[in-house]
Amino acid sequence: MKGIKSQIPLTILIILFSLILPAKADNDRLMIGGFSRGVDKKGVPLDWELKEKEGAPIIRLEKEEDTYVLHLISEKSSFGLTKKLNIDIKEYPYINFRWKVIELPRNGDFRKKETDDQAAQIYIAFGRFKLTAKIVGYLWENKAPKLITGVSPAWSKTRLIVLESGPEKIGKWVCEKRNIYNDYKELFEKEPPKAKLISIYINSQHTKSRAESYFGEIYFSKK
Repeated sequence: MKGIKSQIPLTILIILFSLILPAKADNDRLMIGGFSRGVDKKGVPLDWELKEKEGAPIIRLEKEEDTYVLHLISEKSSFGLTKKLNIDIKEYPYINFRWKVIELPRNGDFRKKETDDQAAQIYIAFGRFKLTAKIVGYLWENKAPKLITGVSPAWSKTRLIVLESGPEKIGKWVCEKRNIYNDYKELFEKEPPKAKLISIYINSQHTKSRAESYFGEIYFSKK
């Protein structure tokens, strides 16, 4: 009996340690989306807000294996989904996400306003006020070369980075990981304030064409 009693504290410690580990792992990342909570009456994923710019949005949630992914289709339209944030990217400097493009807008190229269409875009806005907020955007382009940077023709306070370009990876899930803290400092040459908004967009209205893409989970991480 004495030997059995001496093992009880050790057993409890092992159980507690196994419970603590997942919590610590969760503290290393901040999940932004997931799209597994369902949709509202308009078909918009819960916790997200629809922004319509031109044409009719086509939004679907589709189950893929054990999770749900966001499916966007643009037919000569422009729309997106936004979600409020309050993240210190000095603490969580990496943005992680996965996306898949099915169709690129015909001749899309952000370097000219008349062709500024992309099948998949993610933007992070920094600062409190809309008119002074600075934005870092990541694009899946058609014509602009991969890793090129530039200023958005739609909003001068937006700096863009092309992460993927062209049809080479069409139909394939691509996982992205960027040090957005470093990206902000290089693009704006100053320390970033807190990240206040994330946006997912698709558009094809300038090129009068069609675009289609998917988005999976999005999260910020410490490393």
